[in-house]
This record gives sequence, structure tokens and C-alpha cells, in this order.
Amino acid sequence: MSKETPVGIEFRDAMAHYLASLVTKRDFAGAVRYYETNRDTFDTAGGTWAGSILHHVAKAYVSLDNHPAALRTARMAQNKTAEEGDSVLLAEIFVTLAKITRSMGELKETEKALRDAESIFRRNDCLEGQTRVLNLLAGHFYSQHEYQNALGNLMDAIQIAKRLGDRAKLAYMVGNIGRIHTFIGDFEEAQKHLNLNIELSSELGDWLEVTRANIALGYVQMLKGEYAIAEETLEAALPGTLEFSRPRDEAICLTYLGELRYRLGRLDEARETLEKALEIAERTAPGTSLGGRVMRHLAELCVKIGNYRTARRYLSKATVTMETAHDRVEIGALKKVAAIIAEADGRTDEATALFGEALAMLEATGVRAELAEVLIAAGCSEVYPVRRRLTLLFRAEEFFTGMKLMVKRQEVEKLIGAIDYHEGASGHRLSRSDESDVDFPTNCAAIIQFKEQLAAIGRADLTLLLTGETGVGKDHMARYYHHVVRPGTPYVAINCASVPHTLLESELFGYDRGAFTGADNKKPGLFVAANGGVLLLDEIGDMPLQLQTKLLNVIEEKEVTPLGTTEPVRLDIKLVAATNQDLEAMVERGEFRRDLYYRLSGIPFSIPPLRERKEDIPMLLDHFLTQRKLLAEGQKPPMELVRQFVAYDWPGNTRDLFNKVKRLEVMADLVADKDLVELSRTLFTTESASAGSSLFERVEQFERQLIVEALITAGGNKSEAARMLGIHEATVRTKLKRYDIVPQSGQAS
Repeated sequence: MSKETPVGIEFRDAMAHYLASLVTKRDFAGAVRYYETNRDTFDTAGGTWAGSILHHVAKAYVSLDNHPAALRTARMAQNKTAEEGDSVLLAEIFVTLAKITRSMGELKETEKALRDAESIFRRNDCLEGQTRVLNLLAGHFYSQHEYQNALGNLMDAIQIAKRLGDRAKLAYMVGNIGRIHTFIGDFEEAQKHLNLNIELSSELGDWLEVTRANIALGYVQMLKGEYAIAEETLEAALPGTLEFSRPRDEAICLTYLGELRYRLGRLDEARETLEKALEIAERTAPGTSLGGRVMRHLAELCVKIGNYRTARRYLSKATVTMETAHDRVEIGALKKVAAIIAEADGRTDEATALFGEALAMLEATGVRAELAEVLIAAGCSEVYPVRRRLTLLFRAEEFFTGMKLMVKRQEVEKLIGAIDYHEGASGHRLSRSDESDVDFPTNCAAIIQFKEQLAAIGRADLTLLLTGETGVGKDHMARYYHHVVRPGTPYVAINCASVPHTLLESELFGYDRGAFTGADNKKPGLFVAANGGVLLLDEIGDMPLQLQTKLLNVIEEKEVTPLGTTEPVRLDIKLVAATNQDLEAMVERGEFRRDLYYRLSGIPFSIPPLRERKEDIPMLLDHFLTQRKLLAEGQKPPMELVRQFVAYDWPGNTRDLFNKVKRLEVMADLVADKDLVELSRTLFTTESASAGSSLFERVEQFERQLIVEALITAGGNKSEAARMLGIHEATVRTKLKRYDIVPQSGQAS
């Protein structure tokens, strides 16, 4: 049909109706063919009729992933519709343009199109369209990690939804606010909004939205370290994804479950779950971040079990996918995995660089939960010197403290406690055989009485069960028990929570060569290794039920038979079990064997938390400061320092106190004036400081203050100030430039 041929109104409307029906029936290829056949008619027509037709065609091109054609057609629709002024149709065309440009990676154009759409909807008093676009704008900013902008747009959208009385939209957007708070790391706010989403959606009978909100809630619970609750939430949500035929949500739910099981050490289950998630993701949205994230977790899992070849394969595929998606959070997380692999390969310089890139990238995104995971990985890596490792772990600890995530904080505290800063700083390790180090110093009457009974306890054929909060010193008491009852014999300890369940049996009981696939060498096991001495089973409450049966048999028979053998090994050990859980309650819930509990609790003792024995704090402070060489032998800590330590509540108990002393040690090395009292003032502002204020920032504030005061005293003379500070003048000049301090005659600014 030539462009000169007149087209009647009825025929024109029939053409428009037919093309729109093809799009409605999702016959996108048919719609495009019809457009191409009648292209001259549609392209040369003007006004909203042509704009509406071309808009349908643009959406058809989008559905066929022909984005250049979609963009060209949508621009034509925009121009023709704009001839008749701003209208709701023009706003809808801008929404489609935003979708197209986003798919093409033209994100500035995406934002511009959405802002134009919102403005036109507002001028046309179309509240439904306005709230829809504000939600899309929030999603756009969310994907760019501009979380404050995302929250601002969502709050505006919620106000409009309230005016409309649209409770469904309100519930949906409240859920999105919860998801944003999740990424920011404000888990309490995230949980509050997601629970409200579930409540509103339940009232409306929108069970699909309830399912999606529960998936997001389970993820938050996992990030908080509430693993059992998280697994219940996610497993309860999973059937809903099948009921509503939502493969994307199913893949997300399985990804979270796989990550959770990986964190719990159930590696076989984790791998099976993640592989299923990947299969669904690649079938549903091939080559997208949906599958890319699953591959990242599979790479982490393969690293955990030492399968670096498969880890590299997943890492390579995931990196290509996430770089295409411009997902900086996942790219940062992948760089962490790459760093761990590089370190395992002996490429330490590359590993250091990759950790640095991961940290920088995630700091820029503001996704603090993922940043904390990289801080932990880097802090556990030996590519960094000990001081750097500790400061990285201190930053992770600060984040979890600020977010009141005590389970995660305790995990980091254990990592900090395992690093010997003195060894890294001076090149030698503190002797573990020193009686002062083995002793359990205390002024607590209950603990003193228990210590006096240990020799008699050691002569009895009973297991010692130590309970108490995390960090009270259960492992330390076990070492002291060994020192009292069997000095000079093996002392072996294992944390049952830190070893994957699939490996715990072989770690404890040993195996013979060929006992199972991968058993290339004989391994005696920890019971045999501890024979003649003391074995500590720490976090005994985390031992899986099926393994508890075998443990009970070993304790009762006093012999162990390694896997793959028929010859039992006779045992002569003193067994100590420790836990921060209520084993009696676990027995009632069916989570711990009753007969094993009775066998383990032969001699029970609960170590009181540090806040209930503040009389121990001065003694412990003196002990640790002397041990870390912050006090000379016989020197006493300043009373003001003691006062600050006694006033603190010590949620992490003795381990927390020891780690605070480690912080003092690191901070003292960063400044010339090692005034412990002044340093401790910054130390105890950690709990109330914002999560963004790092250890380095507080040290820098203190150091800047020292330099300014020295310059004032020295009348602006840098040489004299350097002498007073006990550092080189060149160092003073460097720090003046760093802190932007401009000294003048008689003063410093």
C-alpha cells in the first residue's frame, strides 16, 4: 500500500485493532510481520493513532529481543504522540523506552525516560501511572546501588498508593523497601517491612506476594545468622513458587537455600540444591544474573572442598554473566572468590590485588553485608600481614556490632582471637606452655572452687561438660583441665560447628585408605590422636543426630573403629564437651539424644558471663596487656583504663576483652604516642559510633589531634613537633599533607 493511498478511518481502526490483538495473544512475530507488511501506512500516519500502533510494535520487538528495532519504533511512537501534547499514552511510551534502553545498557537514558513518564503522569493526574513509574525508578536506582534514591522514590510511591487506597501496591512496595534495607545491611528495618508486606498481602489473599516476601525474609534471617529459622522460612516458601508456576522465584529460593546449607557445612545438600537452582535459572533466563549468582555460590562451594578446577570454571562463567549485567555487587563477590583461588595457587600478588579490588568495589556500592563477607575472607587470608588482617576483621566486627548481629559478631570474634598479632609483629609466637597462659585467672568464687576440684574430677571416669555464653572461655578452661590432670599428654580440640557435617565423622573417628572415594591415605582421627590425653568437643550441640549415636558408642565402649577397618582402637582419654546452647531444651525438642546428654553431663559446670564477674576484669586486663607487651612486667594498667573496661558490658565476654586489647595493640602501633587511656576512649566509642566509622578513621582522628596539639605547642615548628611526637620530620610532613593541616606561626589549623 503506497503512502499516497487514502486510508479510511474504519479501515485504519480495524488495522490497529488487529495488530493490538496479535500483541495481546503474544503472537509477537505475527505482529512484527503485519507491521512490516503495512509499514508505509503506519510510519507515515500521524497523531496518537499512529503512536499507539507503533507503541504496540515496539513492545513486540522487545519481546523478540530486537532492541534496536524496538528503540527506533518507540522513538517514532514518541514523536507522533507528542504532536498532540502530553498524554497518558505518551507517558506509557516513555515507560517502554525505559525498558528498551535498560536492556541496551543505556542507563542514563533509562532514568531520563522514567522521569519524563512520571512527570507526564503527574500532569495528567494519573496517580496509578505515577506510582507505577516511581516504583520503576526505585528499581532502577536499586540496580545501580543508589539505595537512598531508591528509598526516596518508593516512599513517594507509597504516599500515592495510600491516596489511591491500593493496598496491593502498598504491600508490594513495602516489600521492596525491605529488600533495599537488606542490601544496605539494616536487617531490622528489612525484617520489619517484609513482615508488614506478608501481613498486608495475607489480608488481601495475595499468596504469591506472600511467597515472594517469605523468600526475601528467609534471606534476611540467613544474613543475620539465624540459620534454623531461615531454613524453615525458605522451605515453607518453596512450594508456593511451584504452585504459582514462578520458576524465577523458585530459582532464587533454591539459591538462598543452597547458600544457607553451604554456611551450615552441609556441602552435599548445598551442591545438590545449587545445581537444581542453576538448571532452573538457565532454563528460565539463560545468561542472566539469575544463574550468575548461583554459579558464584557453586564456585565458593568448590573452593571449600578444594575442587579448584571446577571452581575456576564456575567463576569464569559467572564473571562473564555479571559483567554483562553490570552487577557490581556480584562482580565484587566474584573477585573475592578469585582471590581465594589465586592464593591457593600461590599467586599472592594477584590475590592481594583481587582482594583490594573486591573491597573497593563493594565499598562503592554500599552493600555492607557482602562487604563484610569480603572483609572476613581477606582477614582470614595469609596474603596480608597480621596487622592488616586484624584491621579487616575489626571492620567486619564493627558492622555486625552496629547491626546488633550477635551471632555473626561472635563468628568474627573467634577469627580475631585465633590470630596472634604479637607473632606477626615480632616474628615469634607466645609460648603455649607457659603456666600463666594455661592458667584460668579469676577472682570469681564459683570458678575458683571449680578449679580446686579439677584434680579430683580428673580421677573420675566422667565426662566434663562446660557450658556458658560464647566467649566466656570454655576452651581455655578445657586447656587448664588438661594442664591439671594430664600435663605433657596430647591435647586435641575440634569445633563441631566449624567442620562440615559430611567431614565430621572422618575427622573424629578416622578412616583407612580406600574407605571411600578420595580416601587416598590413612587418617587416624582425633580420638586416636588424643589417646592418653584430653579431647575437647567444642560446640557439641551442633553435632548432627546421626553422628551422636556413633559418639555415644565410642564413649561407652572406650574404643573406636576407623572407617574401612574392623580393628578397634582402645581409648584412654579424658573427654570434655562444651556448648553455648541449652542441651536439655534441645533434648526436649528432639534435636539432641537424651542418652548422649546424660553421658556427657557427668560433671557439668557453667562458666558465668564476664558481666556477672566484673571482679575478674582488672585481673584479665592486666594479664592480657602484659601478654601483648603493652605493659612491662610488673607494671599496672592506669586506673582510668581499668575504669573504662569495668564499665563496659562485654557482650562477647573474655574473648571480647582479649580482642579489645588486640585492637589497642594495633592502634598503638599506628600512632607514636601510645597513650592507652586515650586510645581506649576511641575503642569504646565503637559500640555507639556509626557503622561507617572504621577503626582506621578513629585512629586517624586521634592521630590528627596529636599532631595539631604538638604543632601548637611547638609554635608551628615541624622539626620540634616531630621531636615531641617521637617520629621523623618527614613523617610529620607526610601526615600534614594527608590530613590537610596547614601550620602557621604560633598555631596549627
